[in-house]
Amino acid sequence: MSISREIPAVVRKAQLSASDPGKSVWVSANAGSGKTHVLAQRVLRLLLAGVAPAKILCLTFTKAAAANMAVKVFATLSKWTQIDDVALAASIEEIGIVRPDAATLTFARRLFARTVETPGGLKIHTIHAFCERLLHLFPFEANVPGSFEVVQDLEQAELLNDAKQKTLGAAEKDRGALGAALQRLVNETTQDNFGALLREAVSHREWFRQASPEDFVTALRRALGLAAGDSIASIETEMIEEGIAPKRWRDFADFLSQGSKTDCDRAALFLKAADIYESAKDSSPFPHAEELAKQASRSTREKSAKPSPFEMPPSATPQDEGVRTDCVAAYLGIFFTKAGEPQKKLVTKNLAMVRPDFVAQLDSEQARLVQLCERRKVAACFERTIALATVIREILSNYERAKAVRGLLDFDDLISRTLRLLQRSDARWVLFKLDSGIDHILVDEAQDTSEAQWKILEELTGEFAAGLGGNERPRTFFAVGDEKQSIFSFQGAAPHMFHQMRKLFERGLGSDVFQHIELKTSFRSVPAILDMVDAVFGCAEHQQGLVSSDKYMGHDALKHDLPGLIEIWQPIATKEEEAPGDWRLPLDLLDESDPANKLAQRVAQKISRLIAPGPNECVFDSDLNRFRPVGAGDILILVRSRGPFFEAVIRALKQHKVPVAGADRLQLTEHIAVMDLMAAGRVALLLQDDLTLASVLKSPLIGLDDDDLLKLAPGRAGSLFEALAQSGEKRHQQACETLTRWRGRAALSPFQFYARLLSGDGGRRAMEARLGAEAC
Repeated sequence: MSISREIPAVVRKAQLSASDPGKSVWVSANAGSGKTHVLAQRVLRLLLAGVAPAKILCLTFTKAAAANMAVKVFATLSKWTQIDDVALAASIEEIGIVRPDAATLTFARRLFARTVETPGGLKIHTIHAFCERLLHLFPFEANVPGSFEVVQDLEQAELLNDAKQKTLGAAEKDRGALGAALQRLVNETTQDNFGALLREAVSHREWFRQASPEDFVTALRRALGLAAGDSIASIETEMIEEGIAPKRWRDFADFLSQGSKTDCDRAALFLKAADIYESAKDSSPFPHAEELAKQASRSTREKSAKPSPFEMPPSATPQDEGVRTDCVAAYLGIFFTKAGEPQKKLVTKNLAMVRPDFVAQLDSEQARLVQLCERRKVAACFERTIALATVIREILSNYERAKAVRGLLDFDDLISRTLRLLQRSDARWVLFKLDSGIDHILVDEAQDTSEAQWKILEELTGEFAAGLGGNERPRTFFAVGDEKQSIFSFQGAAPHMFHQMRKLFERGLGSDVFQHIELKTSFRSVPAILDMVDAVFGCAEHQQGLVSSDKYMGHDALKHDLPGLIEIWQPIATKEEEAPGDWRLPLDLLDESDPANKLAQRVAQKISRLIAPGPNECVFDSDLNRFRPVGAGDILILVRSRGPFFEAVIRALKQHKVPVAGADRLQLTEHIAVMDLMAAGRVALLLQDDLTLASVLKSPLIGLDDDDLLKLAPGRAGSLFEALAQSGEKRHQQACETLTRWRGRAALSPFQFYARLLSGDGGRRAMEARLGAEAC
């Protein structure tokens, strides 16, 4: 029997206040403090208060959370139909209703049927599901297709990829801004980085939808502090044309050439820059020289409009830009190290005594160039961002057209179209048409609500405390969340708005009917863990980025009597100088000295000792109400991401004979064992596929190595299989027989084919011997 812990009176009072159906409540709740329990209690109390199920709207962030909430509510309502009066009265009192009378008990038993039979039922939705329903009811007002469908993740990824390919194909042939933008991105990124940039930008596509290209450019310049008209070309021209003018460079070169080797090296750079500049002065690498000369005499630097960052001046060419870049590189080499840091001394001591005026001018020029280099970095960031925005806008245009043709809306569309509907139409009329209105809105995991979703909630509750709605019947808003637990910022969640929106709703609904309640007590964790968290974030500096309110809400533990232990291990760093490995080994060969593998071995050893038989650490079992030895099932390993350590720790646990459930998520087609099996299937269908056959021959299923392939492949007259068949070596003949046997099974079903390959042919044993136990 599980241990029974008395919930402190102050905690129970806070829960009952939070579930009070007569007030609007904002709940700040720590992890494990019973957020879903309080929300379900509030729904039950609303139903017991006679509120029609159709007038209650519960919004959650995930489908799993919506299902969990619905299960809790309906399980309680179902239980109420089956228990006697005494038990029912006790259950109702537990949720905050004192001494329910006979009429209340009768009504409680009918609530299950009433809720189930209500048209539309109790509304427990994700915000996206609610928006989808609203748009289906008002397609004309929302300007959406009447029979639209919501595009799912895989289909959306396919549509975006098609739009990307179409855009990139068009950009390669384009000679305007789109082609220039793509060329800039290609020149400054790798293939992987370019793909990552596109994915990140597409995930924020609403930013590009909301602002026109002109507004976007203006806002970006303002955010970066970049003056109107500034570009890399204009700033690099300023570097060369102003300060020590090019006509004086040879004088400085003559002066420096009288000094040491370091001085002579700088003199050579002056001469190199002068040669490049003079050879190109009649063309257009420095198109703004005359303009900059005029501006130098102005007290304020108001720059006239210059060409777009994507369009060179009419007389400029890419070759001209390369000349300008070479000249700037040579000139900056005089004043900066290769790492980009300012040189500490520009002239050696003996030579500096000869012409101190030259030294002063060089120092002044260096200070000027330091500022210009910073401005150039900003301009580069601006131009790259504009280039990316140009490509992304075209991709999104193609994506939107593809959705329109198919009558599809994505999740972002559901939010944006619903917001427009509520802002364009009378929100009260829209909600009235939705089952004659909504009187009570409950929001779960409010910290993961995005800015646009908050605006929808503002529109939905706009009439709650005004006009007829405020006088006829009570209408409430309930939100529960914890900004410390926000994990969906990559999907637009705005945890920083959690406390802002609390203050906004408090002002809108009125402090007399609005309560802010804190649930600090954790029903889940022991004091040691909670105390450590509070110790870490007790420092104000550590709270930055975690909470946006004026104070950090600490934790209390319900299980105050249970012990706990926190171990902080020394980080394992990569060695600065690694010994060169054998070049013949595969690049992805497991390196036992890698930090991820070292840590994985340490974790596996620790767990192995914990679960070893004999006197050892114990765990408190709530069901048995006593301590017992630790078992493998008591241990949960949390990782930040499914990276190298994730795979390494599973491998290490199996090596130490620790029972482990394995990966909770696995991309089957990317696992080496599955790739080998897929290759075996392809070879069985087409033996003439030499590349696939070569990989199968080296796999554990066959067991040949590089030396075998070098004997077979180079200089062969026919296919690789023919060369294998003609070889007289026993290993090669056995491989040929295995492949022929596979070929004979090609007509079998995939299950039969792989069952025989893994069992009858010993493929499973071979894979486990080569790849380790985690492969099986």
